[in-house]
This record gives sequence, structure tokens and C-alpha cells, in this order.
Amino acid sequence: LHSLDWQTDKPVRLLAHVQRLTAPNPGMMTGPGTNSYVIGDANSGFIVIDPGPPDREHIQRLWQACGGDLRFIVCTHSHPDHSPGAALLKKLCAEHGVNLRTMGMASADTARAHSRFVPDHALHDGDKLVLHSGSDTHTLRVVHTPGHAANHLCLVLEEDGLLFSGDHVLNGSTTVISPPDGHMGDYLDSLDKLASACVAGGIEFILPAHGHVLGFAHQAITPLKAHRLKREAKIAAAMQALPQGGLQEWVEKAYDDVPPRLWPVAARSLQAHVDHIREQALS
Repeated sequence: LHSLDWQTDKPVRLLAHVQRLTAPNPGMMTGPGTNSYVIGDANSGFIVIDPGPPDREHIQRLWQACGGDLRFIVCTHSHPDHSPGAALLKKLCAEHGVNLRTMGMASADTARAHSRFVPDHALHDGDKLVLHSGSDTHTLRVVHTPGHAANHLCLVLEEDGLLFSGDHVLNGSTTVISPPDGHMGDYLDSLDKLASACVAGGIEFILPAHGHVLGFAHQAITPLKAHRLKREAKIAAAMQALPQGGLQEWVEKAYDDVPPRLWPVAARSLQAHVDHIREQALS
């Protein structure tokens, strides 16, 4: 399974029934752009995962990749580079006489105004979406993974041992945990949950919402927790050394290995670590 082509004007076929189209929204927080995945075949119809931002050309390409036979639109979470395209894709489907529902988890009250999302159909941990293709099936199982966002979910394509990780596991960077909707304790617990799912389901590859495909799935997840705990230890040391300090002083000390231009972003995850440290102290 290889993913080496980042062109946004055509789908990249990862398997016979898995395509990736990258939205034209590159940036510091999105890498090459948001990866939208199309699951299914001509006999089964298709599922789109993370239609991305409301970019009309990208939405049109998703429609074309589905050959007009779209069954479900699923959002891994409500952030503006993932879910707003769902309404636009649903509208395009309706214009072609295809009526379907958007799916995912509704954003929590803690979500910021630009990250509000209410699906037509709410998904829950363990739910399955099944496409039938003759005697074959394509089964997506929902795994609720709060942490990056309270309503974040990942999806396991059971027959192929693939994990669609949304923003919970990325390639090329660690995800930002931004309170109050982001929660470090939940993020770490969700990493454990995904690692267990990879072992139980024989999952070999992770398809993230940003970046290349990751192989050796379990081994790719394990270092993420170690990295976070190592960073948390540095933050705890900074807090101890500067007990009267605040985020600005602590980020300079705990993220001294990160370019200063990234400190404003790092401060979001630092706040999540500080909250986690204080929660653990109270437990």
C-alpha cells in the first residue's frame, strides 16, 4: 500500500476500493491538505470520509470519484478542514437526485464556533456501516477517540485491516490538543484504544487525514504516547522551576526544541498538558 502522489486534481488509488483525494487547503496545520477517502466499488456504491472544507471543485471531484453512487458521508470530527464540505456534498447529491444523510458525532458544547457540526445521523462507538458488493462486503466500524476533539472518531475497514485515523494519528507531526474541546487524558486513552484495536483487528496501515499512509500501525501509535509523556515531563519540570509562571514562560522552557514561530500553536497543547498534570494531582 503506497501513497506517493499528492496531486489534488485526481484520486489516488490505494486499493481497488479505496481512493484518496487531497483537498487544496495546504498549510501549517493541514500539511499537504485534508485527505478525503472514498470507500467502495461500482457494485457496492461508495462512502466518503471527511469531505473537507467547502471547496466546490474538491466536492465535485469527490462526486465524480463515486460515479454518482454515494451512500454515506462520514466526518471524523467537526473541525473546519474536515466537516463543512459534508453539507456541500450532500447538496450536490440532492441536485442529482441522490438523497443521503451526513454521519458522525455532533460537536460538543466545548467546540469553538467555527467547529460546530450536527450530523443527520449520529454515530456511536462500535457502529458499523456496511456496503455490499456481490458476495463481498466493505465494513467500516466506528471507534470513538476523543482527545483531539470531543466528537472525534476513527474508522476501521475491517476486511482490509485499515485504520482511517482522522486527526488522532498523523504522519509528519503530532496532533494539536486544544482545550476545552481537546483533552489530553482522553487523547492518551484513545491512543491505547487504537493500539489495542490494531492488534485485535490485524490492522497494518493507518490512513491519516493529513500526510502519507503509515505502515506498521501498532508501532506507529506506540511512540506517540511516549512522545506526549516525555513532553509532559518537561512541562511539569518547567512548572516546578517557574511556579509563578504562565503559559508563555512554560512554553519557552518546555518547547525549547521547537522553533519559536510554533510556540503559539504549542501553547494550546501545553495548556492541555497542564490541565492533565493538575487532574492527575487531584486524583
